[in-house]
Amino acid sequence: MRVELLHIAGCPHTEATRRLLDETLQELGLAGDIEEIEVSDSSQAEALSFPGSPTIRINGIDVETGMLRQNCHRLSCRIYMIDGNAHGAPTREMIRRAIQAAVSPADTRARGERLVLKINGRSQ
Repeated sequence: MRVELLHIAGCPHTEATRRLLDETLQELGLAGDIEEIEVSDSSQAEALSFPGSPTIRINGIDVETGMLRQNCHRLSCRIYMIDGNAHGAPTREMIRRAIQAAVSPADTRARGERLVLKINGRSQ
């Protein structure tokens, strides 16, 4: 599974988002490297279809599933609309759903791994 954290230098939400992503991976029993990409100029932002900082992608798919593809790629903070309110980072649940969608039980069995998903403290 490919996990990417894209951000700009000085983004006030990067550290908290990195920590939340790492904690969520650990909660799901998944050890993995987070590929951090610091987006430094507008041409890189356009090439990466970067909607703003911070952005998390799991296997190339943004954790904000309802986000409309925008043609506006710039070096700025990102706004996540959550329950009608603006936030500077995704929620733990958004990250968890994206990871769960990316990791199917068949994939983990083929690798000889056991994936235990915990939702509200209970194994699923």
